[in-house]
Amino acid sequence: MEYSSKNRKLLARLAEQGSGGGDSMKRTRSEPSLADSDTSLPRIVIGICAMEKKARSKPMAAIIERLITFGEFEVEVFGDDVTLNSPITEWPLCDVLLSWHSDGFPLEKAQRYAALRKPYLINDMAMQDVLLDRRRVYQKLQESGIPVPHHIAVNRDDLGPGQDPPGFVETEDYVELDGVQIKKPFVEKPASGEDHNIYIYYPHAMGGGVKKLYRKVHNKSGDYDPNHPGTVRRDGSYIIEEFLTTGGTDVKVYTVGPRYAHAEARKSPVVDGKVTRSADGKELRFPVLLSPQEKEIARMVCLAFGQKVCGFDLLRSERGKSYVCDVNGWSFVKNSVKYYDDAAGILRSIVLSAIAPHRLATSPPQALAQPGLLHPECQDMFAAASPLGGMPPRGAAYLDGSEELDERGHYEELRCVLAVVRHGDRTPKQKMKMKVTQEPILELLRKHVDSKGKQAKLKSPAELQELLDVTRGLLEEWDGAAGSSAASELKLDADQDETREKFRIVKTVLEQGGSFAGVNRKVQLKPLRWAALEEGSAEQPRVVEALLILKHGGVLTHAGRQQVWRVVEALLFLKYGGVLTHAGRQQAEALGNVFRTVMYPRYGPAGGGLLRLHSTYRHDLKIYSSDEGRVQTSAAAFTQGLLDLEGDSLTPILVSLVKKDAGMLDAFGKGASDDIQAAKAELYAQMTWDPAAGQSLAAPSQMTTPLPSPPPSPMPVLGSLSDSEPMGGSPPSPQPGAALAAGAAAPSFAVQGSVPPSLQDPNPNPRPLPPGLAGRWSGDACAAGAAGGGPYFNRNSGQAGGERRSGDGQRPRIHPLPPKPLALLRELVQHLKVLVEQLRGKCLQERVDKSGEAPRGYSALTQSPREWALEVGKPCGGERLLLMFDRWRKLLKAFYSERKQQFDISKVPDIYDSAKYDAIHNSELGLTLKPLYATAKVLADAVIPNEYGIDPGSKLRIGSKICCALLGKLLADLANMREESLATAGMVGGSEPVSPLDSRLSAGAAREMAGSAPARLGGSQELAEALDAVSLSSGVRGGEDAVTTVPEEDDEVDEDREALHRLCPTYATDINSPLRHVRTRIYFTSESHMHSLINVLRYSHCGREGGGDGGLVSEEAMRRLRDTTELDYLTHVVFRMYENKRVPVEDPARFRVEVLFSPGASHNLFEVVPLKQDHTLPVAPRMALHRGAGDVGSGTTWARLAALLTPHATPAKASTYTYSMV
Repeated sequence: MEYSSKNRKLLARLAEQGSGGGDSMKRTRSEPSLADSDTSLPRIVIGICAMEKKARSKPMAAIIERLITFGEFEVEVFGDDVTLNSPITEWPLCDVLLSWHSDGFPLEKAQRYAALRKPYLINDMAMQDVLLDRRRVYQKLQESGIPVPHHIAVNRDDLGPGQDPPGFVETEDYVELDGVQIKKPFVEKPASGEDHNIYIYYPHAMGGGVKKLYRKVHNKSGDYDPNHPGTVRRDGSYIIEEFLTTGGTDVKVYTVGPRYAHAEARKSPVVDGKVTRSADGKELRFPVLLSPQEKEIARMVCLAFGQKVCGFDLLRSERGKSYVCDVNGWSFVKNSVKYYDDAAGILRSIVLSAIAPHRLATSPPQALAQPGLLHPECQDMFAAASPLGGMPPRGAAYLDGSEELDERGHYEELRCVLAVVRHGDRTPKQKMKMKVTQEPILELLRKHVDSKGKQAKLKSPAELQELLDVTRGLLEEWDGAAGSSAASELKLDADQDETREKFRIVKTVLEQGGSFAGVNRKVQLKPLRWAALEEGSAEQPRVVEALLILKHGGVLTHAGRQQVWRVVEALLFLKYGGVLTHAGRQQAEALGNVFRTVMYPRYGPAGGGLLRLHSTYRHDLKIYSSDEGRVQTSAAAFTQGLLDLEGDSLTPILVSLVKKDAGMLDAFGKGASDDIQAAKAELYAQMTWDPAAGQSLAAPSQMTTPLPSPPPSPMPVLGSLSDSEPMGGSPPSPQPGAALAAGAAAPSFAVQGSVPPSLQDPNPNPRPLPPGLAGRWSGDACAAGAAGGGPYFNRNSGQAGGERRSGDGQRPRIHPLPPKPLALLRELVQHLKVLVEQLRGKCLQERVDKSGEAPRGYSALTQSPREWALEVGKPCGGERLLLMFDRWRKLLKAFYSERKQQFDISKVPDIYDSAKYDAIHNSELGLTLKPLYATAKVLADAVIPNEYGIDPGSKLRIGSKICCALLGKLLADLANMREESLATAGMVGGSEPVSPLDSRLSAGAAREMAGSAPARLGGSQELAEALDAVSLSSGVRGGEDAVTTVPEEDDEVDEDREALHRLCPTYATDINSPLRHVRTRIYFTSESHMHSLINVLRYSHCGREGGGDGGLVSEEAMRRLRDTTELDYLTHVVFRMYENKRVPVEDPARFRVEVLFSPGASHNLFEVVPLKQDHTLPVAPRMALHRGAGDVGSGTTWARLAALLTPHATPAKASTYTYSMV
């Protein structure tokens, strides 16, 4: 029996719709189904009441074809003419109604039809009104216990244009409604569910501006506006919610009934607004796995809104929790044959359960109709999914870049890429402090004092603008009072004009660049001195002033009367500079490009191995950064190059993809300060040793610039002082290491045949070392086992002698200390004086000329390097000549004291930093820079590396304390990836080719191995030791204790989930190796962490039993590292872990790790050609540090790497395995 004429007509219409009105679809007869041959089973009529464009879409057509080929249903599409123009009494009758809202659909009319005819509703009609208002959607989600982002609903329905509801407050950094505060970055959504113009507001500290999202137009779905003032819209009602970082990915979940959910991920428009499309022009989306909590969320959404077929948006926060941010109602997956099969089967069961449950007792119809009956689009998809049509021929190259046949080994797969990177080229870091007594400045302190009353921090644009206005007013007042042009000229060396000069510098710094966007300027105001208001004075303290004074005990009761104190002097502390330059951004982006093309297998004509891996959610990428602005901007620029993202501003990338971890990458190692001070003491003493005078000429150094703490009260003892006792504040507290720097009897650090007691034992009470280091460290063992370390290691290196005795064993040898460092120091002073005089003349000439515009500013965070341009005769990057002069004058003054004849060696790195910057960026100003740079570099090469230890023992000790948290994280990354690789070994659909040994692993065994690999695997003492160490380091326990725990629904996990988005292999029919997974972690940090990491890699075997057989680093690499005195910008260390599929799982050789190193942009500045063009130095290529470099399959085993590094690492949290792998 043939199909009914109605269904035949429907198929014809669907075919015509899908082919664009071309030739009719070819058909072949199918075998009759049970329902066709049994007339006692009437067909169930399914009515489709929706806009015709949606009702006849390709996904809907594919599902309808599957339903009607069962022979149990008839489908009636109402059509636009009926729904829009006919009364509901004339609408077709149906048993089951599929109806949903879209643009132009008469929802209210369809609701009246459903109430009149009472068909069975797949999607509740009344609840579709709720879906049109985001406020009601969020309210319903919260009532149902479904997590939503932290938000406020700003209702302006009954207000006039521009008006705010009561309780609404907007500031530069946050908005607030009825006490609920949402900080930037935040998302602003229109209340109407049909309005897709969504704004994202960024804080000024990250560049400011607004990202405007909209419905896709060609290949764009969003634009970034850097000039937006950042004020919220007031033309209607909005939901404002916190911005959640999701790894740059959106997840769309599609339900078909409460027990089925299909999820797909796509590139989020918040990153760069570019829509990623396939070769046929469709947006790239790939199926991903859902966690158990997310499956429960899907069930709850389906039931709460009564929408059996429903789509909603899921935000997977990097904090470890998922949130629903939008519910769309009726939605179908596009281009998924398996989804169409599932959806048709589930809809059949839902309909039969409601209309004819007795039919469920019989077996459902078997295979679907012949391919000839299917929609042409579906025929293509069936062909693509078939075993023969979907797999490339044997021996063919895999064009998706996912096949892992790497040239290093025929059966190796890349599993993990870890990199630790120093930030890019930056401006010199600068700071200035001055005491202020001017009332307008003190008023700012009172106005912006923090809640504790200790200080005021001015960082926002409005706060800095206030300070700039006050500074301008003071300067205008002083200049006007001078009365003559001669008196108003800049007197650069006049002591009486020092205050005015410093305020000119403050003004110049604040005006630099023309705006306050970005993290480059910060002002602190701290109270220094107090005075009492006279009794009976007409001036009364304000509330905020009284609060400030009260915090310091300012209101005192003495002799039966009260006295109120107020601040009369404060310390102004200004930090500026240290921001990424245009060259630094270009360097970082170029390095990202290199990583994309070199670090990953490149197969296919486009060579897009990484991009294919990333877009198909088999690439687990996370970018980490310290808290410093230059480091964050470097990370964002690198990410832009790595993922080939578009856009001039890095703000959206920084907010969406870069994760700050100050504790791991920024915080100074606990317990390292004493060791560093001891190393500096010895280094400074030897560098400033004067044989003629028999003493060192080193000035006392401090690790940080001392800031006086505010006094606990205006008087030393409250309520018990006489009127004659002093009123001033208490002296500043001693700074860490001050006793070490000052010495016992020689505050000038002079060494005359004896050593102050503080130098003889610089660390009498050492703090605990990282796990395993304290009991295993031995200087002698390190000396014996450290390749290349002998020439500058001494057993007595921990002792600081009073005289420099070359070669007698009393003083350690320092490499690479120049032969006559004191002569070089004096030579450097002369070069500094010449440069300062040259800049003095240029500043005075600029004051006389007063012609030309100020230099144009540049922000690497918000501007593309293409927007930078060299201005002849002006400093680079918008720096003023006055600031350039002040920078060098302060360095000269701080470095050498003419009166005391002493050198402050701690300023050598700053001098070299400034010399290098000016040699790169300001060489066209005609300054005498080359001899200054050459001398400063020789001295800096001796100072900088040895500040982190002067012998292998101290280098390892200091390095392990500074980067112990980073080392723990690196080991956890490698261990977690190894666990996952073993868990998927031998699975169907895994990476090929596989070893016959892996085929013995069943799915159940793989699951067991994922949780208890450390307890199961053996085979060598080295592997067992490594597994024990990593189990301790990562918090993983073997055997029966290895239980994967799932966080509670309301708890947020602050740890590193192993992946936010995981490709679903069941639905990924066009991916050749869906279980293949590569982890990438990039850590951007500062120079101190780079030195520390390199030192630990070099000497990690020291003090270890069997350490004499060598460590991780080869002898050749040890020699090269010894000669590498500078870890320049973009220095990086890379760990790449490979898995050999032909090696048994218990063999340590199955996983090998390559360790690569690049010294960054380390070149002779006066020989690099690009320097003269755009100031951008290229990054040096990587060299192998591991042993056997150059041989196929070279590198160290994972087991040996873990065994050597774990004793120096802090245990890291284990990853949370959220998604089922089978």
